[in-house]
Amino acid sequence: MVFGGALVWMVRGTRFGKLVVAVINDREMSLAMGINVDRIYTLSFTLGAFCAALGGAAIAPTIAVVPGFAVEVVVLSFAVIAIGGMGSLEGAALGALLVGLGRALAIHLFPELELVTIYLIMVLVLLFKPEGLFGEVEVRRI
Repeated sequence: MVFGGALVWMVRGTRFGKLVVAVINDREMSLAMGINVDRIYTLSFTLGAFCAALGGAAIAPTIAVVPGFAVEVVVLSFAVIAIGGMGSLEGAALGALLVGLGRALAIHLFPELELVTIYLIMVLVLLFKPEGLFGEVEVRRI
């Protein structure tokens, strides 16, 4: 939780975070304003790789690494992002909490419905709010 809070602070409260958001939203305008877009891409990719390595190191002792185990991780990640909303850090945190609690409750009460529970939560959220809990409707640029 401390790392997640630090990541949110870095994206929202630092100059680097504001530059990353600017480059994500409009690469050409960022270039025109003098932002070194290639450096921002490199630094943000490095930070993302570090976050992935930290997450992998944290979860590795608790799971068995076998061929095909990544499919479960991809399904859970997709559900978390769909529930929370694209581009929302708070949505990702809430989506992870909902998926984790729903999955734990399903394992405890109905073990045979564990995987279905994740999809049911996702369907219920997307039925009432198609962009996710914290997602925003994206305007298409032409």
